[in-house]
This record gives sequence, structure tokens and C-alpha cells, in this order.
Amino acid sequence: MSFDLIFWYQKVAPASGEVAQIYDQLTDGVAGIVEESSAVEEFYRAVISEFPDLSEENMEESPWASPLYVTGECVIAAISWSRSSEVSSVLLGLASTHGLTAYDPQGQVVYGNSGDSLNR
Repeated sequence: MSFDLIFWYQKVAPASGEVAQIYDQLTDGVAGIVEESSAVEEFYRAVISEFPDLSEENMEESPWASPLYVTGECVIAAISWSRSSEVSSVLLGLASTHGLTAYDPQGQVVYGNSGDSLNR
């Protein structure tokens, strides 16, 4: 079981009804849904400096349930449930630092590029 988060760049915070559609399309691998941004790559590099991507060598200690999914548009993280609180906190902080939107599909919570929940 994993706790999933997705991160992307968007100049204007998405409308709440738009987020689930963006999430579905990005997780289906549809390109051109959101703008490509160097902030996504910078975020990814910051994430793997904190928590190296899943490999055969680090499977036992890795917080990831599967390797990170990375494109020029988004990063999708499947976090092992037992580490979800610790890792999601770090990832949301990094997303805020890099000006990314974050979405928690489990709770249907959107975090703007300030790191604050937009659904409260």
C-alpha cells in the first residue's frame, strides 16, 4: 500500500474541479496537460538528494513503494505507507520551495506553491 503525491508547475492555482482531471491525465501519461518547467527537474533533484530513488540496492531502506515517475511536467511519488508522514512533509516543503502545485489524491487536497492547502 502506498501514499501517493503528484507535483507539477502551474502559474495560477488550479480550480478544485480541475485538479482531479489534471491528476488523472498525468497519471495516465498524457502529455501537454500542464506546462513543462525546469522547476519540476529541480524539485526532482532535491527529492532524490533527500531520498534516493528506489533501486535494487536500496529496497530495504527506501521510502518509495515504486520508483518515482518523472517527466518535464510532473513528478509522481508512491510513498510506502509506513513512511508517508515523514516523507510527505519533506516533499511538500520542497514543492513549496520550488513553486510547484502538489496534490494528495487520497484526501483530495491541493497544495499551492506556498505549501498551504487550497481546500481548507
